[in-house]
Amino acid sequence: MFMHKNVAMHNRSARTVTRALFCLGMMICILLAPGVARAEANIVHPQVPDLELVNQDGERGRLLSDFIGDKLVAVTLTFTSCQTICPVLDSIFLEVQSKIPAHAEKGIELLSISIDPATDIPPRLRAHAEEIGAQPGWTFLTGEQGKVNRILKALEVYTPDIANHPPAIFVVDGRRGVWVRLYGFPSADLVKATLLEFQAARAASE
Repeated sequence: MFMHKNVAMHNRSARTVTRALFCLGMMICILLAPGVARAEANIVHPQVPDLELVNQDGERGRLLSDFIGDKLVAVTLTFTSCQTICPVLDSIFLEVQSKIPAHAEKGIELLSISIDPATDIPPRLRAHAEEIGAQPGWTFLTGEQGKVNRILKALEVYTPDIANHPPAIFVVDGRRGVWVRLYGFPSADLVKATLLEFQAARAASE
């Protein structure tokens, strides 16, 4: 009994250390990544198809109708085996979560869509979410390759070589159908500010 307790404590400590090292490494990546300071934003009008995807818990739903709905959502495109820009994007979302701790209550959520759905099946996405320390309110999506490609093309981020996919974060007001694209590696403060601006615009129109 005592031995099992020690093993459990060791495993928890190891996960904590792993997450701390991940965050430290990603902060270094952000500081060194080219184009971080050049992140730009503009309103876009993508004709995104409302296709069925599946989240890290195996729950199915349509991208626009169910996973975005009428919420305020920050969306990024990543894949779990990526060792270049995707960890940087993950770290930005982790910081956004730390800056908006009550995001779920405010109707603000984060969404990561895998561009490598053949590899990133739900259990792999769930393990990735746990490994990096993603909190509730951050959903990871995957689906059939053809459907994912259609979404990527609508967002103008599709590339045949996923290793060279462009970094971008989209901020969406699902209720008003407004999309803003943040190019490059936007700061967590910029993502947060865009979400809160959308929130303020909603309040002003009510």
